[in-house]
Amino acid sequence: MAARLGVLFRPEWPPEDLPAFARDAESEGFAELWLVEDCFLTGGLTMAATALACTDALDVGIGLLPVALRNPALTAMEIAGLARIHPARLTVALGHGVEPWMRQIDARPPDRIAALEETVNAVRSLLAGEVVTMHGRHVSIEGVRLAHAPVTPPPVLIGTTGPRGLELAGRIADGILLPEGSVPEAVRWARGEAGGKTTIVYAWLSVDDDRSAAADALRPAVEAWQELGAPYEAARSRVLVALACQALGDDDAAHMELDAARTVFAKLGAEPDLERVSKPGVAGRAGLTARELEVLRLVAAGNTNRAIAGELVLSERTVDRHVSNIYAKLDVSSRAAATAYAYEHGLL
Repeated sequence: MAARLGVLFRPEWPPEDLPAFARDAESEGFAELWLVEDCFLTGGLTMAATALACTDALDVGIGLLPVALRNPALTAMEIAGLARIHPARLTVALGHGVEPWMRQIDARPPDRIAALEETVNAVRSLLAGEVVTMHGRHVSIEGVRLAHAPVTPPPVLIGTTGPRGLELAGRIADGILLPEGSVPEAVRWARGEAGGKTTIVYAWLSVDDDRSAAADALRPAVEAWQELGAPYEAARSRVLVALACQALGDDDAAHMELDAARTVFAKLGAEPDLERVSKPGVAGRAGLTARELEVLRLVAAGNTNRAIAGELVLSERTVDRHVSNIYAKLDVSSRAAATAYAYEHGLL
C-alpha cells in the first residue's frame, strides 16, 4: 500500500475549530484527518462524526479509543452508524489509553492485554454482523448482534508499542497505530512484530527558519509527558529530540537526550527500545557521561547551574537538563543527595 499523508487535529484545540480545519485539510489535498481521544478533552467518535459530516471524501481516523472506557457493544454500535453513513471513510484504533488517566478514573483493567484482545475481537465480530457471546476477564456479552452492521466494516487497528501488543495486533487487528516519537528503526521493528500490517504513524512536525529553534520547539512534548507521569512516552520523545540535535550537529545535546531515554527504558524493562537507541560511546561511572560527571563535580562543589554554565561554556538550560539526567540516573531528587551519592561511590 502506498504511503499516505494525513494531518492531525490536536485534542487540546477548541472543538468548534474542527469543521473549518477538516474542510481546509480536504481542500489542501491531505488524504486523511486523524483525531485523538484524550482525557479529558473531546470524544473521538463525536469529533469523527463532525469531521465526516462537513467533508466530502476525506478519510477520518480515530486514534485511539481506550478500551476501558466503553462497553464493546456500544463502541461497535457507534462505529457501525458512522461507517454506514460515510462508507469507506472511517478507520478506528483501539488501545489501552494513557495509564495515569486510566488510573485517575479507576478504569485500568487488571490485565490490559486481555482487555484489549477481548474488546477488539468483540468489536470486530459485531461489525462483521456476527452474533457475539463472550465471557472473558474484561468483556461479558451474551447473544449480541448489531441491527445495522455496516456492509463493509471499517478497519480496526490497535494502538500499541510493546511486543505483546504488536503481536496481538498481528493476530487480530487490521493494522497498528504508532505514537509520536517513533523513529524509523522503531517503525520498522513494530511493523515486523505486527506481521507487516497497515501502519499509521503519528509524527511531530516543527518548522522554523532557524533549525535550532525548530528542534527546541519539540521539547514541550517531552515536558508534557513528564508532567503527565508517563515516563515511557517521555523517553520516546527524548529520542526524537536527540535525532533533531544530531541533525543540527549538537552531539552533546543528542547524547544527553539519548542517555536520558536509555536510563528510562532500562528502568522500565523496555528492552526493544533500549536496544534500538543503543549507540557507540563511552559512559562514565554510574552510567553518567563524561559531561555529566563534570557537571556532578561542579554541583558537589556547591556551584549553581548558572555558575556551571559559565564554567563549562554551556547554556543554563543545557545544564538544567544535565542535572535532571543525573538525578534520574542516580535515582536521587536533590543536589545534596547527588553530592552524597558522588562521595559514597567515588565519583569525585
